[in-house]
Amino acid sequence: MNALDTYKKGVKNKYEEEKSKEYSDYLLNPSPAKLKRLCALMFEHTTVHSDLAIFKKFFNFNESEDKIRQIMCFDTDKFRPFQNFLLKNTDISQTESLDLIAVLVGFEPRPYRKFRNTDGYEIISNVREIELTTDKNVESIRVKPKNISDFATVKKWSLKKKLLIGFLSVLILASLGFSLKSICFPTKNGIVWTKDHFVAVDLADLENIDNAQPMNQSLLDDFKKIAVCDTTTFFKNGDKNQPLIWYGKDPSTGEYEYFNQPGLHPVSGRTLKKITPYIIDKYIRTNK
Repeated sequence: MNALDTYKKGVKNKYEEEKSKEYSDYLLNPSPAKLKRLCALMFEHTTVHSDLAIFKKFFNFNESEDKIRQIMCFDTDKFRPFQNFLLKNTDISQTESLDLIAVLVGFEPRPYRKFRNTDGYEIISNVREIELTTDKNVESIRVKPKNISDFATVKKWSLKKKLLIGFLSVLILASLGFSLKSICFPTKNGIVWTKDHFVAVDLADLENIDNAQPMNQSLLDDFKKIAVCDTTTFFKNGDKNQPLIWYGKDPSTGEYEYFNQPGLHPVSGRTLKKITPYIIDKYIRTNK
């Protein structure tokens, strides 16, 4: 089995592990539309440079436009090969597509360029190898198990070396004037709206707290402004009485903004309204 075939197998095996976990709503029965929404969700939260490069290569972003909106307006049919690969074992030869699927299911190492330069693809299905090398202070164990996604390298440092490293770290922090308390137990007692989501803040550190409010973990974790287009899923199971999007006006521009949850507009404080077919037809489908 060559490196590319092994990469595909590893990605598929990882999908089987992950499909019932955190992103089961998208992966358990992955339609092209669900996979596209998962791409938008993953892109919004990732800070990994190599993953951002994978998104950029697949979606061919226009850097001057909102990238989340570009993903949501991307041709949904482009994700049908993803669905067939995951569910029907059809082949995908384009590495940019395989790399994006690897991101969606959390397969490592990725992208394929990195994978083929490691010894991960050399793991044979019927081989289990344990290599043990001992140094003065380091015990290095390399395991090559049956499942490529379980490949791991574990290093156990001696207690003496751990204590030395810890002591030196404390000295460095003290010399730089950092407070251990503020590092280990940062005070985050409020939230403030920034562009399209809330971030945690220490209210005592803000000179102007007009836009800040007390900590609300639900808003911090879940409330988001989102980009919408004509392919967005606006209603659960198509039922217009079960909206998935809420809207309100930006007080500075007067333009409609769209959110993933009901509540108050984070800037104006006005109650958000449920999306309706009228709003979709007049303000979204006409602004392609």
